Amino acid sequence: MKWSKYTVILLTLNLALLAGIGYVIFQLRRPVAPEPADAQMASPETAAPKAAVRAGPPAAASGTNQFRWSQLESEDYRTYIARLRSIGCPEQTIRDLIIADIDKLLAPRAQAIVPYRPDLKYWQPEEQELWNNYDTREWERQQRSLDYEKRDVVRELLGVDLVGERLRQQGREDYYSRRLGFLPETKRAQVRTILDKYGDQELALREKEWEERESLSPEDRAQLRRIRQERQGELAGVLTPGELQQYDLWLGYTASKVREATYGMEATEDEFLKVYSLRKPFDDQWNPEEVDLADPATRARWQQASVELESKIQQTLGEPRYALYQRGQDPDFRALNALAARYQLGSNAVPEAYAYKKMAQEARQVVASNPSLTPEQQEQALKEIASETERVVKETLGDRAYNSLLRRGNGRWIKAER
Repeated sequence: MKWSKYTVILLTLNLALLAGIGYVIFQLRRPVAPEPADAQMASPETAAPKAAVRAGPPAAASGTNQFRWSQLESEDYRTYIARLRSIGCPEQTIRDLIIADIDKLLAPRAQAIVPYRPDLKYWQPEEQELWNNYDTREWERQQRSLDYEKRDVVRELLGVDLVGERLRQQGREDYYSRRLGFLPETKRAQVRTILDKYGDQELALREKEWEERESLSPEDRAQLRRIRQERQGELAGVLTPGELQQYDLWLGYTASKVREATYGMEATEDEFLKVYSLRKPFDDQWNPEEVDLADPATRARWQQASVELESKIQQTLGEPRYALYQRGQDPDFRALNALAARYQLGSNAVPEAYAYKKMAQEARQVVASNPSLTPEQQEQALKEIASETERVVKETLGDRAYNSLLRRGNGRWIKAER
């Protein structure tokens, strides 16, 4: 077969290109020659830092899957990353390479956590044995511990948050990154690790309450307070005072409660901060997860403090805005909003239906407080209120949405005759 001149030229160019790529890969993977002794002793500022880095998978210890920092402690990996950057390799590609390599390195440890049968037969009930014969919480703790190791290595090498990086690549919302955007990426990674670490401690403490249906003891509540104080202290060690203030506004307990309370009122920043400043001292003293409200005396003081707080918020917001503030905390208002979204109701459907609820409540109070009505007359009046409320709410929402509201148990206020 005779090749054309152009075919020969293209073949020659391709061979040259492959040779060039091979040379680049060889240079990247080539071991680094040790520095002269006088260069190593130049100064602490110019000396290359030792870190958890390597140029390729280190040889695992014979007969064990145990991970040791010594397997990563060399300057080869940092040099490998530097070389990739020096030839213009995209930063995202570098991240992908390093993260995939760390995953591969630690995969044997991850696989060894769950004691799967080494040679599974089709007649063996492996899943039932695993879930019934073992405490799976221990596996979860080991997996979390391994995950923390990975996150530390990635943060040290690349200055990025491993969890956030993976969520972003999967196209999933990253709750923390969205709320910690005021921080540089390295600090975001540190904050997330702190929150997860203390979250694990809190979960372990509260397992008996959630799984065993046991109330927290006074000692447990004291420990819970200590965990949260230590978490705040560690955050203060990472963040500047200004950053810590921003953190509290984005992720703090009080800010979360204020956002929940202002649902649907389109609060301004000024309104939010005013309510926040009123709630913060109250929450610091009366956090229900740290205070035993089962004690009658404690609960009485908490209720009094709650009344005083609501009075201050009402005075601060004014009557019209406070009415919207209260509405946002009503589960019935939220249920109506969910219903409107599901059935694509008009923009006026929710405020109209909720207004009927308020009118029905006020009408029932008038009937109940009227001493001139006999019990029979009161009962008849309440039935008429329920019937009229049902009619106008069904007309506002439509039959399908109205019936759905009743099926979900969110419409008891419509027919409440007593």
